[in-house]
Amino acid sequence: MFIADLRLYLNDKFIQVYDEFMPLCAHDFQTASFLSNLFWWSDVADKEPKKQGWVYKTADHLKKELGLTRRGYEKVRRILLEQGLVQYRRGGIHGKMHWYINREVLLAKICELRGVAVPKTNSKHHYDRDNFRIPKFIPLKLWHDWLDMVVEKGKTTGHSMKKKAVKQLTELHNKKLDLKPIMEKSILTGWIGFFFNDKNQPYRPSEKTAQEQAEQVKREREAEYKAKLEEENKPPPDKEAVRQNEGYQGIQEYLKKRKLKNNSAQ
Repeated sequence: MFIADLRLYLNDKFIQVYDEFMPLCAHDFQTASFLSNLFWWSDVADKEPKKQGWVYKTADHLKKELGLTRRGYEKVRRILLEQGLVQYRRGGIHGKMHWYINREVLLAKICELRGVAVPKTNSKHHYDRDNFRIPKFIPLKLWHDWLDMVVEKGKTTGHSMKKKAVKQLTELHNKKLDLKPIMEKSILTGWIGFFFNDKNQPYRPSEKTAQEQAEQVKREREAEYKAKLEEENKPPPDKEAVRQNEGYQGIQEYLKKRKLKNNSAQ
């Protein structure tokens, strides 16, 4: 009997593990096989932009596809999180576990493993200290400072809270607002969110205010220019008048001193 004969009795599906994933996953086969499986499904998810690279895996999926028990799954998750290779969250009506591969992190580790330079990418995102993906227009340091403030207030910084905060900042960014003062305001005031108010937070002047400011500057410049012209066109002072004025001032000083002297004598 040949292997080809046995192949007829097997399912076409089998576990494929990339060689590079084994050392990246602490040489744990279950973890490497899970990452390989996630890699394949993530490639499928990338073809649907609305999924934003996220795929979900239920306990039933993990058992059937990889033979993972709950204990094995928890070990796999711990290793992948320690390496910063994935993110996970619960979503949907039934709270299914969703996974996301941190592409830039995986690429950097593969290049490091091969001893080659990391190629430049046009990624629009970076990751915070919890491997949560945020747009690059959000300042990472201020983001972490805000998370620290939230924790100090006794609140949790879970995925849903971060997702809501990113949505708020994205809306403000799309309005061409400077996020730096807005984030600093939230940190100083202890806000669990990011807000903008045209009346109380002048981070961007309204069109009316901007026009009024421009007109005011224009008037001030015109007044300065007019005063300068008047000063330049003013005729030089008459020398005789200056001498007479100096004599008059001298007389006034003499009378003032004499008056003070008489008062002191009395």
